[in-house]
Amino acid sequence: MPVRSPRGPLGVRTVLTAAATAVALVGGLAQAGGAQAADGYPYVNLGDSYSAGASVFPQATSAATFCSNSEVNYSSIVAKRRGTTVADVSCSGATTENLTQSQYRWQGPQISAVGPATRLVTLTIGANNNGLFNDSTSACQQAWLSAPLSATPCRDKFGTSLVDKINSSTYPDLVNALRRIDRAAPRARVVLVGYPQIYPAAGTALCSASLLTAPGDTKYLHGVFTALNAAMRRAAAATRTTFVDMTKVSTGHDACAGDRRWVEPTLGAVSFPAMHANARGQQAMADQVVAALR
Repeated sequence: MPVRSPRGPLGVRTVLTAAATAVALVGGLAQAGGAQAADGYPYVNLGDSYSAGASVFPQATSAATFCSNSEVNYSSIVAKRRGTTVADVSCSGATTENLTQSQYRWQGPQISAVGPATRLVTLTIGANNNGLFNDSTSACQQAWLSAPLSATPCRDKFGTSLVDKINSSTYPDLVNALRRIDRAAPRARVVLVGYPQIYPAAGTALCSASLLTAPGDTKYLHGVFTALNAAMRRAAAATRTTFVDMTKVSTGHDACAGDRRWVEPTLGAVSFPAMHANARGQQAMADQVVAALR
């Protein structure tokens, strides 16, 4: 039974306003959460929080809920420099699985945005596969807090398992994902952007405090993400993909690099979530993508 407003026209206007708001919200969710076009968008950005620019403001108002896309992430900068627009369907927390399967019920698969008309695809993906990012941050921080006198509580907890999963699972998942993108957008240039250095090669007491990670584990986790970038490089080489390696250019700009950092630490971060690329990091990633496209 329809509900009648006791105030007549005001109730109608209220209902119409609510309906318009709902339509706008759904439109925003659809735009960033697996956008669809008949033949794909010319430039599409896929991937996880490092693609989305999760810690960088201003955040895009059209982004899907929980995706945390920045208006100035690296794909937005690349698009501006190339005089075009980007369909940014990247989303925080995404794994390679979410390229072809919905991450949330209100989203389509990210790959829905690409197609025969797509000419450029950028993405950063892989760190969330097998829970790697959570294990290397939250789980390792909890291990350090539980055993503060241990030199390497995170390494003691995980051993070689993090790198083993990268090589045995993440690598083939990356290859399969890149091949799916190539089949969906056969005329596109696909650019896989590596992760900038998050952890320095050697830890210090001050660095340990800012990351809530033991100095020995800082070196250990540096090695883990080195292995991830290496797997990304191999996956790109095995497919029709350009790999943008951020390792060398980001040396000295890790989360412990103070004012020179491109990644925010756990304590003392100026933007959240922590352990993500900041505005300078996104700018640096854009610089490397633009250079690779010349």
